[in-house]
Amino acid sequence: MTRDGQPLAGLSVREDTHGLAATFGGHLLAGLGAAVHRAGPSAFPILDRRKRIAVAAHVDVVLADESGRADGAPIACSVRAWGRSGPRAGLPPDEALVQAATGVHALQWSWSGRPVWLVTPIVSYMTGMLAALGIAAAHLGRLRGLPGQALHTSGLQAAFALNGGTYVTGPSHQSALLIGGDPRGVYPSYSLYPTADGWIFLGALTQPFWVKLMTFLERVDLLVDERLQGDPLTFGAPALRAFVRAELEPVFARRTTAAWVRALRDADIPCGAVQSRDEYLRDPEVRAAGLAGDPWEPPPAASFVEGAPAPRPTAPAEHACLEGLRVLDLTSFIAGPVCPMLLADLGADVVKVETPDGDPFRMTAYGFHGWNRGKRSLVLDLKRPQGREALLDLVRSADVLVENFRGGVMDRLGLGWERLRAVNPALVFVSITGAEGELATLPGFDPIFQARSGFMTAQGGQGEPVFHMIPYNDYSAGTLGALATVAALVARERDGCGRRVRTSLMRTALVDQAAHMTDLRPGGRDHLGPSAARRLYACGDGWLCIATQGDGDARGLATLAGVEVPSSAAADGPEAARLAAALADLARDDALNRLAALGVPSAPCLAFTDLLSDAHVQANGMFVTLDDPVLGAVTLGGPLIDLERTPIRYRRPGPGHGAHSHEVLAEVGYDATRIASLVAAGVVRA
Repeated sequence: MTRDGQPLAGLSVREDTHGLAATFGGHLLAGLGAAVHRAGPSAFPILDRRKRIAVAAHVDVVLADESGRADGAPIACSVRAWGRSGPRAGLPPDEALVQAATGVHALQWSWSGRPVWLVTPIVSYMTGMLAALGIAAAHLGRLRGLPGQALHTSGLQAAFALNGGTYVTGPSHQSALLIGGDPRGVYPSYSLYPTADGWIFLGALTQPFWVKLMTFLERVDLLVDERLQGDPLTFGAPALRAFVRAELEPVFARRTTAAWVRALRDADIPCGAVQSRDEYLRDPEVRAAGLAGDPWEPPPAASFVEGAPAPRPTAPAEHACLEGLRVLDLTSFIAGPVCPMLLADLGADVVKVETPDGDPFRMTAYGFHGWNRGKRSLVLDLKRPQGREALLDLVRSADVLVENFRGGVMDRLGLGWERLRAVNPALVFVSITGAEGELATLPGFDPIFQARSGFMTAQGGQGEPVFHMIPYNDYSAGTLGALATVAALVARERDGCGRRVRTSLMRTALVDQAAHMTDLRPGGRDHLGPSAARRLYACGDGWLCIATQGDGDARGLATLAGVEVPSSAAADGPEAARLAAALADLARDDALNRLAALGVPSAPCLAFTDLLSDAHVQANGMFVTLDDPVLGAVTLGGPLIDLERTPIRYRRPGPGHGAHSHEVLAEVGYDATRIASLVAAGVVRA
């Protein structure tokens, strides 16, 4: 039996790393109970606290980045910023350069419309999550009969993981999802507002929340306004956004942030106070949930409760790490669906169990594929007894169930942990909520925890907080949820016990900034970078990123600027102005060639349309095209982890609503007559 919270106990890892990405991957594994060894301390002391600073002779896993060697163990994980080949493979493994060359800078919303340098290294953190997930999956594969294998992931793949629903295109779509917004938010109902003493994020994303908000504010006139007769996700046009904001801003300015949080929560309207990172670490609600304390220690990816032993026969894996395992996916939006999507990537049979209305984010069409590829769809009305009975029949033969309802919803449906484990004691039951503890019943969306955790404040610096275009907490929660699920399956292989697994956006916002929660270096309005030698610059036909590592790299900038540009030169100082003037007269390709000849690390700030034809992206196979029966050829980001013996192959795009209801129910013994009666009763859609 493994201890609660230690599902990877018994796994030994040698960490041969220098950069944040792979070091963070080892931190995540250690947090789940793996014995992670390093020869010496890393540059990130907080990520070493659960590790052993000692040489390990024999290990199950070697985890290495550009500074080390990924060999000498049954599982060898190589982490590279730039992937395994391509024209940029010789660039240094610098977060800023990777963000530039993968569209992250160019797509971030700004007041000026120019690219933005992000102060939190989100690509490196996601790279570490993917590495940990790949290692856990390869380990599970070994326990299920597969040989050991090498695996690879990269900053390039992590950037695509963080844009899973955005980097999707097709015959009638060029990935316009959420592009062209502003740093307060695209939709006025899902946006930042100044209050009497600070800022609040308003999270009325869906129609029910919009109606609750307008009713609470006594602005029913806006509900009947002819300009606003649609889902609030259609209110993103600049003129409409400006109109609604102008109506709401004076209202929110009347009360303090704390007063608004209390009032909106009482009205069941999602919201979050904008705080600093330090305030989040001291937040009484975060501390009451057991997620922060003194001293600061990042929580593990999830919490675990061990069930009773319940051995069950399982077929060995032959072609994929999770082959033969069935996952029931009761999730919607982004964070929830990303978790089972990654499990599908790794070979699991994922059945998306939807309501008759479907996942609300089906309205995004192309984006839906980026969060739901590889799944099948079954429509069940779980509010009806026959629907719940059908779900229980599915649970009897399932390995995993993932849900992201508010806390308590599954219990009220009679489908909580105690009920499901009575039906199938070997089930791994995964919940991804907004908050934890007493707040788990509150609705939660990604930017609520961007606001609360200091993520927005860190980017905005002394100016206004910044709403990040990438829903970082959503993608991270889904990835951490997948990691925790695989870890629970690893433990089940050893002891036969199912597990109750919980993670949340509240927890994730601490984990995915683990080494930066005490970082006091702020950004600023349309932040261009921390110094003249680490900054974004405009050329005659586009933007580029210069990211020197010290005075040695920066020395070559003097040739372009006509003055010395030390690495400490201010981003808005005279040296930066001279360099900006010199680059403004050059075509970007010419500027990049000159910088390369001078030994200055640089990369272009690419837009999404640039990525589709970019030679480096193509060399690393970062796009895959699948055929959708409605949309036609859909191109989306390619496999996020390269497993050499069991490569990820996308089997299908996101499923049609109820497209697989008949076949899924038939697989658990429902005959055609019974299925037809459920369809006729409106319990099933097929």
